[in-house]
Amino acid sequence: MNTNLPQKPIKSAVIVSKVYKRPVAPAIREISSLLNSMGVDSFLDQSTSVGFNIPEIPCISRKEMKDKDLIIVVGGDGSVLGAARTLVDLGVPVLGVNRGHLGLLTDISPSELDTTLKSIVEGNYTKEKRMMLDVRVYRDDEDGVSELVGQSLATNETVIHSGMMAHMMVFSVFINDKVLYTLRGDGIIVNTPTGSTAYSLSAGGPIVEPHLDILSLVPMFPQSLSSSPIVIPGNSVVKIVFEKTDTPEFANINCDGQVTIRADSSCSVIIRQHKVPLTLIHPLGYDYYSVLRQKLGWGLQLFK
Repeated sequence: MNTNLPQKPIKSAVIVSKVYKRPVAPAIREISSLLNSMGVDSFLDQSTSVGFNIPEIPCISRKEMKDKDLIIVVGGDGSVLGAARTLVDLGVPVLGVNRGHLGLLTDISPSELDTTLKSIVEGNYTKEKRMMLDVRVYRDDEDGVSELVGQSLATNETVIHSGMMAHMMVFSVFINDKVLYTLRGDGIIVNTPTGSTAYSLSAGGPIVEPHLDILSLVPMFPQSLSSSPIVIPGNSVVKIVFEKTDTPEFANINCDGQVTIRADSSCSVIIRQHKVPLTLIHPLGYDYYSVLRQKLGWGLQLFK
């Protein structure tokens, strides 16, 4: 959902980046300097400050970040995905600044940083809510007691697979405790609209506008040709139950390609919408379809 009402000016901002992305240290300094010149108090979160050793920019704790106006993630779309999982519950809007090519989540390029950041600081921006997933893995014992063995959030998707190339799994899929189907295949992708242009797209899933309140389920190399992707309401609870075997087989539950929960066929997976959505900030004039055309090459001439 886009919020196009007049927005409040930005008075404080926290800069976040992946610690191993050493080449972005100059960009962090540049953004902080620009913010300060515009009268905005700029900070680094603690992990970024320690990892990059930039003592001239004051650092604050995650708890202190809750009261700030903006979180600026420097890097690529992967950096935003990582930041979203740990920061979404703060409820602070996120702005992605790309240090390379235009991204689907980081839509400010280095060439336009100065003018675009100034406009956003003045309140010329839109807000957009993006659904996130809450993924939980339980192990069920012989008495039917479930133990939580892993949990993660995801912005794009969760991918359930064996962890081995071309290794078939057998599992049942439930939607709100009702059986959808039993699937034999390499796994399944459960994705948000944001993730519809990520791994799901490569597996044959549909492209979904980010503001829609839906989930997509995309089978991975199913044995049956009738196992098609399906779109379900966003408030649905998806449950994956593995076929029980004499010797439990391993399973991987991967979130956004960054977090992996190790499990086995004695486990079940519960996937539902996270209670707090990710709030993204876009500069005025942001056009989702234009970004799709550029990232996916729509309309390009194949032959000249």
